[in-house]
Amino acid sequence: MREESEPPPNTLDGEFTESSFAKDSPEKKSGFPLTFPEVASFASTGWGRLFLWQAVVIAAITGSCMLLLGQHWAPVLDSAISQLPEQGGLTEGRLQWPDTQSGTLSGNQFLRIIVDPNGEQQHGQLADFQIELRSESWVAGSTLGYMEFPYAIQTFQINRTKQIPWWGSRRPFLLIGISLSIGLAYGFVCLLLGLVGIWPSKIVAFFSDRQGGFGPLLRLSTAAWLPPGALIATASLCYALNLLPLMGFLIMIPIYCVAGWIYLFFSPFFLPRAVHSERNPFDEEREQETPADEVESSDSENPFA
Repeated sequence: MREESEPPPNTLDGEFTESSFAKDSPEKKSGFPLTFPEVASFASTGWGRLFLWQAVVIAAITGSCMLLLGQHWAPVLDSAISQLPEQGGLTEGRLQWPDTQSGTLSGNQFLRIIVDPNGEQQHGQLADFQIELRSESWVAGSTLGYMEFPYAIQTFQINRTKQIPWWGSRRPFLLIGISLSIGLAYGFVCLLLGLVGIWPSKIVAFFSDRQGGFGPLLRLSTAAWLPPGALIATASLCYALNLLPLMGFLIMIPIYCVAGWIYLFFSPFFLPRAVHSERNPFDEEREQETPADEVESSDSENPFA
């Protein structure tokens, strides 16, 4: 049995076992991580706690997107569809639209839909997100710029008779599906950033003489994006409640990236210290190996001869 004063064994390849904790190892946290030690505590806990808080952030982002779509986008789409003409649509990639019903169909400061089949008007940026239907293409614009897309070469009807029933039967499912897709996409991005961040966190843990391992460091590098995720969820909720402009929300995106890398760099310093063993594993092999000449000499010398 090993004595209590004897240091824990070390593996032959120089890596420390995950069960060897230093005396100054941090206590396990259970709340939402906001500090570097709380983020580092995910290395000592299981995946369940990490997935729980990840689900909380994803639910907050999904809820804010659902609020934005339901309160600000859906009414614009409802009004625009109700103002569609009796006859209209796409014919061989060209928009067929009455000249008397061109212009702004509906809009607010979040979304605006404009129909300009002749392309004679200059509308500018009137909303955070703007859709313009032109003669041979449609344009999606925002604060970041414009992108133009050609129509499909096919016949497609755009009128009240067809679009009102289609939109009314699919409206809640589309809003929920888009919101869930955005939330799940964010969760996938966080896992991807966690896989990428495991290497810098491993380097920091190695040079700061802290314990590491693929599983603990993967949990730490993924948890490093939880505090920035809470910031993005709060910003998206404020934007949906019209408390923050779109530019203010966009500014939060680079802040999110910078904050994540800051947590990823400083959190490994709060991991348990690596316990080095002073014993040399090769000493035991030397003690077990006995030279052949010593064995022969010990056999030849008989004290009773």
